[in-house]
Amino acid sequence: MRRTIFIYLITLLFLSIFSISNFAQCSDAGICQLGHLVDDGEKQHLNISVSYKNGYSEKENDVSFQSFQLDTHYDLFKRSTIGFIIPYNIQSGPDGSVNGIGDLLLIWTQELFFDETSSLNASVGIKLATGDENKNPSLPQVYQPGLGSNDLIFTIDYNYDKIGFGLGYQLAGGRNDKERIRLKRGDDLLVRTFYIISFDDFSVIPQLLLIKRLSKSSVLDLNSTGENFVEVDKSDQSQLNLLALLQYNLNENYAFFSEVAIPFLKRKVNVDGLTRAYTASIGLRVSY
Repeated sequence: MRRTIFIYLITLLFLSIFSISNFAQCSDAGICQLGHLVDDGEKQHLNISVSYKNGYSEKENDVSFQSFQLDTHYDLFKRSTIGFIIPYNIQSGPDGSVNGIGDLLLIWTQELFFDETSSLNASVGIKLATGDENKNPSLPQVYQPGLGSNDLIFTIDYNYDKIGFGLGYQLAGGRNDKERIRLKRGDDLLVRTFYIISFDDFSVIPQLLLIKRLSKSSVLDLNSTGENFVEVDKSDQSQLNLLALLQYNLNENYAFFSEVAIPFLKRKVNVDGLTRAYTASIGLRVSY
């Protein structure tokens, strides 16, 4: 019976993903990957996840995305966790195909306060430009496996029972070296709330995420001589997404998970190559 329910929910989840025609995305620059969700079940010291993500840009670019991601977290000290996330990205479209290692994300999460019903957690992340923004210099940024900047990310989350609230800030690094673009992104502010629903071996975690780009991105001005830069109009727009995570626990050590995002407010400007018409992911988590 549990397997039947699991198959039904996974099928329903993916049907809902591929019926989306609007723009669904978090900030692939990294800010949505930090933060603490409510603990569900016995705490494990080592978590290793492998996942596959599929996505598609808007029709203007007509680029499809595939990503294989390794995500590892380890309890180094009491109430302290370190981890890293590294993707291998594949982008393909009418102009060609590019693949390679993406940007590495290093994460430290510290539990600042906890009691029987609530907790306060803070995370610090460093996104390193291990991906090559010039993997194929003749193709635009949307095809490249990396953004080309070293960023700092900060989040803080308060959890009460099954409810959580969070704030995050991504300090974008300097200008990248992408030929004919030299992109410098604006910083991102994240406001998040979520609720965890558990029954039997299933967990469903809907999250509402508001991401505000605090300043406009700038690129190389190709209409002038020398190295001059211009701001990209409307590149500081906001996003508001409903992001849902579905997890099925096979036992205390293994779990399947999947994720879908539905936009309420969408960002149309795609100078950084992060806009998606849809994203779908599925993966396996192993805990010890």
